[in-house]
Amino acid sequence: MTLLSSSFRSLTSTRRAAAILLALPLALVGTASAGVFYPDGATTLHFAFEGSPNGDRPIIRPPAFYQPDDGFGFVDSPGLIGTALGVTAPKYFRFDVNLPAGVYDVSVTLGGTTGESVTSVKAENHQPVVAETKVARGQKAVQSFTITVKRGAAGDTSLEGDGRLTLEFEGTNPSLMKLDIKPHATP
Repeated sequence: MTLLSSSFRSLTSTRRAAAILLALPLALVGTASAGVFYPDGATTLHFAFEGSPNGDRPIIRPPAFYQPDDGFGFVDSPGLIGTALGVTAPKYFRFDVNLPAGVYDVSVTLGGTTGESVTSVKAENHQPVVAETKVARGQKAVQSFTITVKRGAAGDTSLEGDGRLTLEFEGTNPSLMKLDIKPHATP
């Protein structure tokens, strides 16, 4: 067995595990009581785009294109580059995650590129959620926001009604190292 096939097999099993973690809550949505969203008491979906797998944070590397069965992945992201510290593109990339309708707190860790990156983030129907964030070479910045994910009528393919969180990263060398999503706690 070559190192390449071993790495591919590891990535595939990591993606499968992540898909199971994402699919199970979606299957439970119809029967779960309010506030119960993730299995085994988990409250946050974690994605890492850098480093190596650690516990509940699968590593997502290009070209992990969005597939409905996986429940997450990159969409319309030409020029996407995976680095040791994350993902970047010259101007734009998009990452989607299947989620039931609801309000979510989202945290993105930006940076980790070999040069300066300037990243703005838009979510759900191109709504600006993070203003231009400049991050120096090798540094990182964490930005957080709250967003509503909607589920439209059957056949709705708009970015606002498709039942998944759509995150668009744009700027000069926009970058992403980590992504955390959890249901918004209402007082």
